[in-house]
Amino acid sequence: PHQAEIIAVGTELLLGHTINTDAAHVARALSALGVDLHHACVVGDNAARLEACLRAALQRSDLVITTGGLGPTGDDLTKETVARVLGLPLEEHADSLRRLREYFGDRPVGENQYKQAWLPRGSHAFANTRAVPAEGHKLVILLPGPPSELLPMLHDGVVPWLARKTGACIQSSMVRTFALGEGDAELRLRDLTGGANPTVATYATDGEMFV
Repeated sequence: PHQAEIIAVGTELLLGHTINTDAAHVARALSALGVDLHHACVVGDNAARLEACLRAALQRSDLVITTGGLGPTGDDLTKETVARVLGLPLEEHADSLRRLREYFGDRPVGENQYKQAWLPRGSHAFANTRAVPAEGHKLVILLPGPPSELLPMLHDGVVPWLARKTGACIQSSMVRTFALGEGDAELRLRDLTGGANPTVATYATDGEMFV
């Protein structure tokens, strides 16, 4: 995959109750793998709007990574929506079911918990997450929303798996400047800012400007 986008799922993100740190974690991981992140969006727990985002993402990107919406409740719609968009049936995944039962141990397992062991047909299941092949050699990776779950799955499972497919990285450097305005800096760097490799851009903050 060379071009990616992130779809963060969760009404709590749109209400401002939760900060979308997942997107930053995934973006940094993709950059280290040499995958260009071209789009990122946030959508609430609504199947129709999520489906529209997925269809648009799959038209323009090789890799789509979703975060959130994989839990046991009725508003956890990501997996079901991805399966519907890709035309894949959901099937019980024996190893996921085994791990689910091990997690609960002697505690009762609610009926709605079992839906977490149903995956789109053909999925590659990581621990607690999965990657689904899409038409045209595209890929959809589903990650959970809580960072305590997302981070180990991202770095221990998804990153090594994607690294075998990309064989590249994106190197980024920051040059900090003082007593120089963004407009003046852009004029001095104009022969570089229009390039594609490397790309150069200026960013202004309170009291400093960096390139």
